[in-house]
Amino acid sequence: MVASLVRKWVSATVGDRATALRRSEGLVIALYVATAALIPLQRGVWGPEHNVFKIFRQSFWHLMEGVNLYQAYPLEQGTGAADLFKYSPTAALLFAPFSVPSYAVALLAWSLFGAALLGYALTRVLPRERAVLAAALLYPDLLVSLQGCSSNAVITAAIILTYAALERGHQLRAALAVLAGAAMKLFPLAALSFALFHPRRRRFAIVVLILAAVAILLPLVVTSPALLAQQYRWWYALELRDAADLAFGLSLVRLVRGWVGGTWPNWPVQLAGTIALLLPLLVRRDRWRNPEFRLHYLALLLVYAVLFNHQAERPSFVIASAGVAIWSVTPPAGVRYPVLRAVLAVLALVGLETLPLVVVWLAVQAELYGYGVAGVSLPSGRPVGATTRLDHAVAVQRARTFGADEASGVD
Repeated sequence: MVASLVRKWVSATVGDRATALRRSEGLVIALYVATAALIPLQRGVWGPEHNVFKIFRQSFWHLMEGVNLYQAYPLEQGTGAADLFKYSPTAALLFAPFSVPSYAVALLAWSLFGAALLGYALTRVLPRERAVLAAALLYPDLLVSLQGCSSNAVITAAIILTYAALERGHQLRAALAVLAGAAMKLFPLAALSFALFHPRRRRFAIVVLILAAVAILLPLVVTSPALLAQQYRWWYALELRDAADLAFGLSLVRLVRGWVGGTWPNWPVQLAGTIALLLPLLVRRDRWRNPEFRLHYLALLLVYAVLFNHQAERPSFVIASAGVAIWSVTPPAGVRYPVLRAVLAVLALVGLETLPLVVVWLAVQAELYGYGVAGVSLPSGRPVGATTRLDHAVAVQRARTFGADEASGVD
């Protein structure tokens, strides 16, 4: 009798929780889709067309015409000093599907693509319930990114999908994801460091090099070799000018320069940040087999991509916010003060920009080294067979999606 009542209560509780999860997931999906659908109205119907998206659209036609992708076109894409195309010639080619339709239709497709790809990427690295929560936490910065018509949601998804593909042993997919991100901005190449966690790193390096060569030459389908070589020279010259920019952006680089003073270049702080990013991988090799450690390294890299990008803008913060969201919904075993982690995450997600992100960056670093927030020591040597609830949920998700072999790491 009692056992029967307990079973009914458990069944009802689980059913209620599943129903609540489905409703929450539906609300987040509806929010993402509705927001993407409203962007063309805000940036083309009710208000003026956004220069950033006009630049993206025109880049394909400039590539086709064989003119300089990286010079100003005031009549086509704005008169501001920043109204320039700054991505690779390959990216210009990839913008073709968004260059042919009308502006409103293309912007709707671009916004839906960015929002859907980012939401999907979260489901590849988090159990369903936590992916929904992370997507909700990420929404304010996704909104800013979509309103700016930027590529940052797509780049965030590319980095996360690189990680997800390598976790499942899919090296070709990982290479395609990281190179798609790098075609637009170079810093997604930092995601190549995810390969350190996995076997057959040399094979992955070969796959990346082959696909990179293909990507570099891909614009030859619409332009000549001589013109493509010239486009790369023009792009390199623009990158050199941007690297010397000391005043633009919301990064830690500019923040430190403001504190210390002077006009020293960006690269010393960026080099220090890169060393700090990679150092936990060298110091804590014993934790590489811990899925928790790898996932939090993904979060650290996403925050790094904004803090140490000297030209990071407000729409760029969706990248770092994705890292904060992933970190905040996956507290490591042994942390006794989850409220403090939640406070740090909220401060970094409510638009306070650079400084709270620095604090989160330091907190994630501490946890990677084996220390929790507020000095709580974390276990550093879990047996390989031991799992947390998060590990178990991820393993179950992988088994359902890819089969038992994939869940166990067999390629």
